[in-house]
Amino acid sequence: MQLVIRLDRAAPPGHTPVCEAAARAVVRLVADERCRPGGSWGGEVTRWLAGRIRKHARRAKGAAWERVQELPGVTVNHAGAQVRAVVPTSLDAVPHQLAKLQLQGLDLADEPTARHSAIDAEPAGPVVVSITPEPVLSTGKAAAAAGHAAQIAWMTMPDDRRAVWAAAGFAVRVEHPAAERWRSLRARAQVTVTDAGLTDVQPGTVTALARWS
Repeated sequence: MQLVIRLDRAAPPGHTPVCEAAARAVVRLVADERCRPGGSWGGEVTRWLAGRIRKHARRAKGAAWERVQELPGVTVNHAGAQVRAVVPTSLDAVPHQLAKLQLQGLDLADEPTARHSAIDAEPAGPVVVSITPEPVLSTGKAAAAAGHAAQIAWMTMPDDRRAVWAAAGFAVRVEHPAAERWRSLRARAQVTVTDAGLTDVQPGTVTALARWS
């Protein structure tokens, strides 16, 4: 799955809003009725789920961003960030609108009020995604990890909680815990994302967690 982050230099989005928008876009895509068997996206998504679930975060601006909107997928606007999750393809079939978009090296700053070190999950509230404090992840890597955590949350949470989350528009909050809190969260998180080590981090690195109660 390709995640495309809109990056206009005049008003770049914040790191945390991008992660939250990416997570929300991923879940909105996989929950879309077009992804069900027989739906127009069903075949692609079923094949993707049956294999290694990978996500690439790219960036686009101007006309390139507009061209990305032509591709099947879901765009989320959130707190100044815009992210489009594109229906998955095989790596050798990435659409030309995406193939030349830069993959790595995106590091965005946050407004002080956007970055929280501790957020409590509530039974009927947003899903909370925690991003590892070590190693420090780039914005693209963190956005992909947040999207992965939110997707696994959607796939594994009870049906009644999933319905509540859907009714709230799949709201996600991202926290950046300190090392001590991270260790505590790992012991009780309902979702753990372990990276395969194909890009920025070592294989087996836990990059994100998710909780919904």
